[in-house]
Amino acid sequence: MKKRKGFSLFKLLLIVALVFVGIMVINMLLNRPVVPSTINTPTTSTNTDDDGKNSYDGFVAQMSNTYSTNWKLTSNVGQLNSSVIAGVRDKRTNIIGNNKDVVTIMVFMCGSDLESKNAMGVYDLVEMANADFSDNVNLLVYTGGSKTWHTDSISARYNQIYRVIGNGKIQPLVENAGTGAMVDPDTLTSFIEYGVENFEANRYALIFWDHGGGTVSGYGYDEKYPNAGSMSLSQIDKALTNAGVEFDFVGFDCCLMATTETALMLSEHADYMIGSEESEPGIGWYYTDWLSKLSKNTSMPTLEIGKNIADDFVKKCRSETPGQIATLSLIDLAEIEYTIPERLSAFAQDTTDKMSEDFRSVAAARSGAREFASEAYIDMVDMVGLSANMNTEAGNELAQALMSAIKYNNTNVSDAYGLSVYFPYRTTKYLSTVLDVYDDIDMNTDYSSCIRSFASYAGAGQVSSGGSHYAYQTTGGGGSSDYYSSDSADALMELLEYFLAGTYSSEPSYSQYYSYGMDSWFDRDNLAKIAKYVADNHFNADLHWKNGKISLSEDQWNKVDRLLLNVFIDDGKGYIELGKDALFDFDSEGSLLKLDDMTWVVASNDDENWQFVPYYHLYSTVDDNGVTVYTGRIPVMLNGDYANLIVEIDENDMVVTGYTYDYLEGSEIVAKSVKELNENDEIQFVCDYYTYEGDYDSAYILGDKLIVKDKVYLGDMSLEGYKTVAQYEFIDLYQQSYWTDVMH
Repeated sequence: MKKRKGFSLFKLLLIVALVFVGIMVINMLLNRPVVPSTINTPTTSTNTDDDGKNSYDGFVAQMSNTYSTNWKLTSNVGQLNSSVIAGVRDKRTNIIGNNKDVVTIMVFMCGSDLESKNAMGVYDLVEMANADFSDNVNLLVYTGGSKTWHTDSISARYNQIYRVIGNGKIQPLVENAGTGAMVDPDTLTSFIEYGVENFEANRYALIFWDHGGGTVSGYGYDEKYPNAGSMSLSQIDKALTNAGVEFDFVGFDCCLMATTETALMLSEHADYMIGSEESEPGIGWYYTDWLSKLSKNTSMPTLEIGKNIADDFVKKCRSETPGQIATLSLIDLAEIEYTIPERLSAFAQDTTDKMSEDFRSVAAARSGAREFASEAYIDMVDMVGLSANMNTEAGNELAQALMSAIKYNNTNVSDAYGLSVYFPYRTTKYLSTVLDVYDDIDMNTDYSSCIRSFASYAGAGQVSSGGSHYAYQTTGGGGSSDYYSSDSADALMELLEYFLAGTYSSEPSYSQYYSYGMDSWFDRDNLAKIAKYVADNHFNADLHWKNGKISLSEDQWNKVDRLLLNVFIDDGKGYIELGKDALFDFDSEGSLLKLDDMTWVVASNDDENWQFVPYYHLYSTVDDNGVTVYTGRIPVMLNGDYANLIVEIDENDMVVTGYTYDYLEGSEIVAKSVKELNENDEIQFVCDYYTYEGDYDSAYILGDKLIVKDKVYLGDMSLEGYKTVAQYEFIDLYQQSYWTDVMH
């Protein structure tokens, strides 16, 4: 099977003295109903020598190479910081000491599909019950939110409250706590009030258990109330305010909740926060050991409790979900409250001022920061990396303050320092929602203005280029010169004014911007500035193939964020989309070349009978050994449910590390990934299908059903013999896409 060979980008940069842009991220496709269409694919692989063509290196963090930080970021992984900043308020929880403290821990367990499909809730209850408990530790669990529990002890009809007493046992306390949705703030408030009234303690902790969506959508997905959405940060704030309890720590055993916004909101309710920047593997936290240690010493410092939780979690993920990202950090909320607001304001004001003169450098800083849940397209990035990347005094001061407040961080990836933030770039779909949340939680108004301004530049760049376009709409031609509609500030001003007045609301290429509410949040006060910058700095390169190559100037390359190969198969009736990948090659002069031998990802359950599969590149990282690792997704029907296989690729191997469910109905929550595929799992590979006119027709079952044996084998295989329609997609600094001509 053909292996992927890295392309030397450093060599290319020396030749053409260019800087390319970006992290590899791709928008998840909308879920569609499947129709019974199939395509016959080869059942044997073609082994060929790798000649360096179809090289797989991507434009790895190129924009991050366009700045240099004055303050050098160093890893904070595994380093416990017990320092106390002068002027920070005293902790609200008073630890008595000498093992005399009474601890009440409340776990709010919304079982959701994690329990009904994979028994993850019951597994964690077993872990809790296997701990050795002392009389001074009360562990309460509120259950609900799942259609099915994989034990007869827990009801799927009613919400319930249990006490975990150890020795493998749990004790029912309230067999009918009502039927309220687990994402209703009142449900959470009632649980907290019950815990405090019945299990008085001097140390209280609250743990949210389920899916999470960070700043965008908050916590929870109730499977019994799929249209109830999630519990937003403002609703969590409401629930905690109504309960009136000051917590030792609040933890999130769910995805993406270690955000700066969450920390600022929680600073009024707790002393510490524990959460993950990235999507958690489905196994979640490992409870047995840290609970046992706490029971042996109920006066254990919260820093040590948090360290134990993070270490146990990452250790368990390394052994049970190898290849999946694990992040968990402990945040001092008193320090966040004291040091961050003023520095965040200065950073936001400085960044906003910088945009009108150098939007690209701001986009570079954003693109160079690690992004989380890339497959979900929700624009959560590492806050430390973002602020340091800006290469300003305000940015460096903010980064240092954040690093100080992050008291412990454990992760198996680089550039994840412990706190993320929402910064819209890949899409503005959620901006209005987030701005509303910001208003509700009294988020820093300067930061709100900053991201509105940034999104306005990006949105103006997209609108002025003619709105949304898709590859299947350009298969007969293309090239960016066919897109760009305006090249003067006055013309752009007129276009934007028409757009913001709703004049183009019926135009298909602009429809998504209206649905995202762009006309309502757009920064009208700076319209002239925005129009001038976009007019002076737009991507307008010739993307028509000439003698088998495309050559761009250094200035135009500097406006490119990402480059992807988009491939379709022409089956005689329409186009089957195979996906998007970072496959490309350059000549000695730095010109992009047509691919002579186009390959694509193939899968097999026996390492012999291969079939093509859809594949979408997400992002790339560099591991501790300096090896570039690429992550992508393969859309599938897994045992009848929409899902994505998560794939990691390096210079030696291609492996499926796990899977995530494709969506959760009625919610923007990001699903936890589940550890591994199981034997006899049924996989059908799902593509989108388009007519020759460029209209979406249906989802498409590609190839035969694959029954998992020991694992899913992956490789590359030549597309020779198939009628392919392939184009390169150039994504500019405003996140507008342009396509080359079809490669014939």
